[in-house]
Amino acid sequence: MKQSTELIDIGDVVASTGVPTTTLHVWENRGLIEPIARRGLRRQYDPDVVQRIGVIVLCQQAGFSLGEIGEMLDPDAFANDKALLVGKRRQLEERRRLIDRAIDGIDHALSCENDSPVTCPGFLAHVDEVLPVDAQRSTGPL
Repeated sequence: MKQSTELIDIGDVVASTGVPTTTLHVWENRGLIEPIARRGLRRQYDPDVVQRIGVIVLCQQAGFSLGEIGEMLDPDAFANDKALLVGKRRQLEERRRLIDRAIDGIDHALSCENDSPVTCPGFLAHVDEVLPVDAQRSTGPL
């Protein structure tokens, strides 16, 4: 199936992606997307911009900065290596580890039979895991 070459108005881009006009303008200024024409004052885009916006949104959800996204969208971004992806994967793995630990602590607090989870030895064991060894012994009870 041949893709349409008809241009998409900025209003239609907003409607089909949910990304506000102001955000699209920021992304334009950063070189992430580019209008290819204007109809009066309204920007017109190639239909491929919708997919590109999807990539940008996905990358933002993964924690990439706009600068990093710009690097990745460069056609030669991965010609030599994928260090940017490897580094971001490490960051996400660490974030997942911290989130899993937080969920474990919340689960314990929700099922705790103590009047207050913050006085429960089991919950406090979760707290001790996040503090440096010296700090956890020097502060004493809450």
